[in-house]
Amino acid sequence: MTEQEKFVLSEIIRITKDNKSRSFWKKAIKILGANRTEMELGELKHQMRIGEIKNPASYLTHLLKEQLNQIEQDKTLKNLTEIPKTHYEKTQQNLFKHLTPVEVPKQEPENKKFMPFPYSGKNIPWPTFIGPEFFTLSTNKARSDSVMYKPHTKEKVGPEVPLIRGKISPDAKKEYGIPTIQHWRVFSALKVAWAEKGCQFSQYSNGTLVCFVVVSAKELAKILGWKHWQHLGKNNLRWLRDTVTDLKSMPYYLQLEKNNIRGLKGYGFYLVGDVSLLNKKVSAGDETLFNVSFSSTVSYQLLERHAVIRTRKMLQVQSELTSLIWLYLEPNLRANNEACINLENLVEVLHLPKSKWQKYQSKRKQIFSKSIKELDGQKLADGRSIHVKIEKGLNDYQMVANLMGISIKQLENHSV
Repeated sequence: MTEQEKFVLSEIIRITKDNKSRSFWKKAIKILGANRTEMELGELKHQMRIGEIKNPASYLTHLLKEQLNQIEQDKTLKNLTEIPKTHYEKTQQNLFKHLTPVEVPKQEPENKKFMPFPYSGKNIPWPTFIGPEFFTLSTNKARSDSVMYKPHTKEKVGPEVPLIRGKISPDAKKEYGIPTIQHWRVFSALKVAWAEKGCQFSQYSNGTLVCFVVVSAKELAKILGWKHWQHLGKNNLRWLRDTVTDLKSMPYYLQLEKNNIRGLKGYGFYLVGDVSLLNKKVSAGDETLFNVSFSSTVSYQLLERHAVIRTRKMLQVQSELTSLIWLYLEPNLRANNEACINLENLVEVLHLPKSKWQKYQSKRKQIFSKSIKELDGQKLADGRSIHVKIEKGLNDYQMVANLMGISIKQLENHSV
């Protein structure tokens, strides 16, 4: 070891008082380098100063393992000889034909498998048929509604299709609620966990393929960026359980009578097919495990790689409105590298719950200007940056956005 590496090692042992883990500390320093390891040690010192850390050795181990895992993931991606391509469906007709729900047999699957070229856990595989129209803000108290959905295919944006949110069919009396951005975040975290754990799926005797993941509540909280994910309180656990369960009980229905797809008038489906819950005792206390199966509709899209790859940083965005804008903006930027829309029209395409501020130009400018601050400078999975601002237009203020930078070709092959 160099003198600098020896110094970092001695500092780690002095601060953590953990000499038993010397071999791990030395391994981490060797792989990460003294400077990078010292940076993580600085983070530990900061957390200790503000009183957030009770077990310094455990926290530093976690930080270093994250960095080591990151290096391994980067090596795996770099060494792939065949890059799995993800793509939009060629036409809108193909998109809807492949969305038709498949009956999942009640018996146990014949076998369980992993995707041969799994998605990276660093990014989110997002089925291309799902758009911002699928989610709403938490302030929307409606139990169901109907919005116009714009599907994206290789033919660009197809004709609008009526999408009923919160009901399994147009004449259903029962309303189950509309998934919000909070549901979107948990749904995305479940897909990240699925990718991190090797993209498992079950194959049933009738040929049906269903993606599934077994993930703990703490793992989900970590993916969601919660600060205290290692020590979840009762309220946080309850919220996670309720939100995951909501995903299997909030349906959608696409009305396709006017889309000239032979024999298909429309269909209802869910994002999640099944959820089971296990609470168990472990050495560190109680642990909650979720066993979640994605719906056959979502599973087909993921396994066929009809997906856009989106960065995990989307989950760290705090504002619900900002997240909804991102979901709207990204496919338009991917198609054209730039986008422009009047704020009054933006209110409409985002299907925002009615509010007084939407009636006035100055208020619209104020609300959207605040929201896009968190979005400006964020990156797509291919490395390009989103730049967005509000400008004065002819009749209204408008949101103007463009992509900057050069896409990373290897990641671009993963995306659309």
